[in-house]
Amino acid sequence: MSEAAQSFGSEDELRDRFVAYNKSFRIANSRVGCLLVVLLMPFGALLDYFVYPEELGFFFQLRVLCSAIVFGIWWALGQSFGKRHYRFLGILWYTQPSLFIALMIYYTEGVFSPYYAGLNLVLIGLAWVAQVEFVESLVSVFLTLIMYGAACYFHGDSSVSLLINNLYFIVLTGVIVVTGSYFLNRMRYREFGLRHELDANRAELEASNLKLVEMDKAKTNFFANISHELRTPLTLLIGPLDRMRRPDEAFTEEEREELLDIMQQNAMRLMRLINDLLNLVRLDAGSLKLRIAKVELVPYLEGVCRSFFPMAQERNLDFSWEIEPGEEAAVHLDREKVEKILLNLLFNAIKFTPPGGKIVLRARRDSKLLRIEVADTGKGIAPEELESVFDRFWQSETASNRRYQGVGIGLALVRDLAQLHGGSVAAESVLGEGTSMHVNLDVTLPVDPVAIEPAGGKEGVDTKWLEQLYRRADFFPSPKQGVAPETSSEERIDRDEVKAPIEVDEERPSILIADDEPEMMRFLRSQLRGRYRVDEARDGAEALEIAAKRRHHLILLDFMMPRVDGIEATRRLREMPSHRGVPIVILTARADEESKFQALDAGATDFLTKPFSSTELLARCRNLASVYEMQQQIEDRTARLEKALELIKQTETQMVQQAKMASLGQLSAGLLHEVNNPLNFATTSIHLIKKRLSRSPHPDPELLEKPLGDLHDGIRRVSEIVSSLREFTHPDTTRFEKVDLCQALGNAIRFVQIPAAEITLKKDLEGEALVRGNQNQLVHLFINLLQNSVDSLREKGGEGLQIQVRCRVDAERVHLSFEDNGMGIEQETLNRIFDAFFTTKKVGQGVGLGLSICHRIIQQHQGTVSVESEAGKWCRFSMTFPVYSQIINSVSNSK
Repeated sequence: MSEAAQSFGSEDELRDRFVAYNKSFRIANSRVGCLLVVLLMPFGALLDYFVYPEELGFFFQLRVLCSAIVFGIWWALGQSFGKRHYRFLGILWYTQPSLFIALMIYYTEGVFSPYYAGLNLVLIGLAWVAQVEFVESLVSVFLTLIMYGAACYFHGDSSVSLLINNLYFIVLTGVIVVTGSYFLNRMRYREFGLRHELDANRAELEASNLKLVEMDKAKTNFFANISHELRTPLTLLIGPLDRMRRPDEAFTEEEREELLDIMQQNAMRLMRLINDLLNLVRLDAGSLKLRIAKVELVPYLEGVCRSFFPMAQERNLDFSWEIEPGEEAAVHLDREKVEKILLNLLFNAIKFTPPGGKIVLRARRDSKLLRIEVADTGKGIAPEELESVFDRFWQSETASNRRYQGVGIGLALVRDLAQLHGGSVAAESVLGEGTSMHVNLDVTLPVDPVAIEPAGGKEGVDTKWLEQLYRRADFFPSPKQGVAPETSSEERIDRDEVKAPIEVDEERPSILIADDEPEMMRFLRSQLRGRYRVDEARDGAEALEIAAKRRHHLILLDFMMPRVDGIEATRRLREMPSHRGVPIVILTARADEESKFQALDAGATDFLTKPFSSTELLARCRNLASVYEMQQQIEDRTARLEKALELIKQTETQMVQQAKMASLGQLSAGLLHEVNNPLNFATTSIHLIKKRLSRSPHPDPELLEKPLGDLHDGIRRVSEIVSSLREFTHPDTTRFEKVDLCQALGNAIRFVQIPAAEITLKKDLEGEALVRGNQNQLVHLFINLLQNSVDSLREKGGEGLQIQVRCRVDAERVHLSFEDNGMGIEQETLNRIFDAFFTTKKVGQGVGLGLSICHRIIQQHQGTVSVESEAGKWCRFSMTFPVYSQIINSVSNSK
């Protein structure tokens, strides 16, 4: 059997697949051959014209009939029934040309006809175009010989020598066609097999490549996790040692005990991890051997459970055990290896079971097997992950924001040790409800003989203390293996605020530390709490909650944390305005460049690679915090300078305004004196004229009364203008009273020259627009806005220029707008028009104070202003002021 056939299972299966593949190929080739026949048969009339001109018409009819029949076959091959009977239609289409050529031989000269050469062409086309199979090619050659022999026989007048000559060439061509078909099909079959073998190899390579990619990913995750799991306890060993070795460091007894406690716990954690790795290496090398001993089952298992019980109580877990010894109380097992199996299962259960949950260990002797089950009410395992839980270095959470520590070797070690005991492991789980781990161990293995040292031999090394140390390490769980009860960031902040007085804390810079390792947090807090106000967070999400409530001078974030890792927390902190410039230091156990680039790209200021010394930690924190403090001082001074500059601008604006008003007052003082005297004389004269007219009757008094009334009204109006000018030039800016905006607007219109011939002023005033304000300031505001509109309209020129003033009053606000269709304001300058000394006018046409004064007046009247404009088309100033009744009510309520 060929390799290709082996890949399909059998030669028959390969043949069936080839036939299915060859079917579409045969149908396509047959349709191409049909088209050639349809085109070439009528074209043969050219040969008839020269060889048999007397049969030209008849032969042409035969050729067209042949093409029509073959065209019908071509159509049938494209239909579903034609595809089912493609073999029969195939024989039919390439025998049609032979049949019609045989007819032409019969109707002409029989054996003497030169058209027998056409049969050779049909056979050649059969081999190279149709590419039929070996049997079909034999049938086609046989039918061709029969049709030629019948044509010669029925025509008569034959020549034996010529017949043999012609048959020789036809048979020779047929032999070549049949042989070619045989080898061509064999070659195609072989090619098909090799191609599918190649596809199978490619699929196998892709599967292998995928497996390699997964292995590479698992390796990368393993090295990342093992780096974190090794470097973190190393940091918590080196850091306290470095601090304790400093001669200038003074410790209280409590601080010394705390540092020693941190060092002991992390030394045990490191030893346990190294032991697990060494056990895996020994298992792979085959050097890990069982030391089978006879053990009393119940006391042994109860001893392990009682040793584990305090850890469960500490994490508020309900831990119980059920042991059924069976008929025999003693079993044969390796105490150390089975103890490691039990502890790994129990630690795994405690890791994933939340506080208040339940863990049960069940064990029973069943014939030669000891069946152990550890069940918990934890978060459970997804069905698609259940098959992978015993794989080495596999973890359900492999990202940098994983919630649980470990490198993925605990359950793999359980499986290998169980198999070493001639047993097996299995897992059952319901997501969200809990998990059950089942271990079966053969407890009937032969007991190892006790090795007795020969007397007088070399004194053996006592390793009992080392075994006890290993056992202590096994029973020393990582603090992170239990999930602590959730504490809100508000409670944590409140707890910190109670811990130290506010007046003392405020003198020190504040620092936020986020780390999910309790021991690392404990160490960092002990290092930094004397110099900083320390806020603690157990993950990135809690750090973000604390940062949203309090500003810090420095932030320390662990790279790998649950929920939100250090990189994502850094990105989100940089989006907070309060922490945009705060230094952020990433604490990472990863030493690769990619992790460093990730930290810097996310916005981290610096990073510390574990293990680091306490000296380096304090130096970096001190430098970064002092730099940020100086930066804050610079920003505060800059803000004060900006406020001072703004105050200077406002003072300068007021001084310029006062100077303008003083100049206007001096100018108007003499003008008012000169105008008032003639006005008084004119008013007195009108009264005298009216009085004399009443004493001496005039023949037609109405002719004089109307002109005198108009003259009196005109003089009164001039007097009002003079009075308004006096109030405007000598304003009392401190007096606020009830003001009618419509009346103030009317006064302003009188002071602004709006040429009626060029500009149309439209007023749309509705309601009683009463506000609490200063009459003169409001008139000044309206004059500036109207004058700006007039200047803009004059600059634009043309027809249809207009200013439209609208006033609308609702229950709370007076809405006032000034709109013109002048030059408008460019969008890039729209936000600066209220700045002092900003102007778009030419030199000598303004100093840029008008709109700045307007803005100040509106603010003094508790109003708001907005500007909308489209350059070259229109501009609208919209203002709102509180109505007089609202102001009075609010003042009354405050009293």
